[in-house]
Amino acid sequence: MDDLLTNWLLGLIAALLAVLVLNTTGQEFLNPLDPIANVLALVTFLSFVILTGTFLVYTASFRND
Repeated sequence: MDDLLTNWLLGLIAALLAVLVLNTTGQEFLNPLDPIANVLALVTFLSFVILTGTFLVYTASFRND
């Protein structure tokens, strides 16, 4: 499971970096990739929010009242 999560996150980072590189080369290359970049940005943000929430719930479970 760790390898799958690592590969997925590295793939998202590589795709976002590729969009940034294409942005510097010219707008005509980037226009077809706009929807893909938006989806990747949304998925990355949502995964960050979910992982952060999961971590907070996990750490709260160790709290002694």
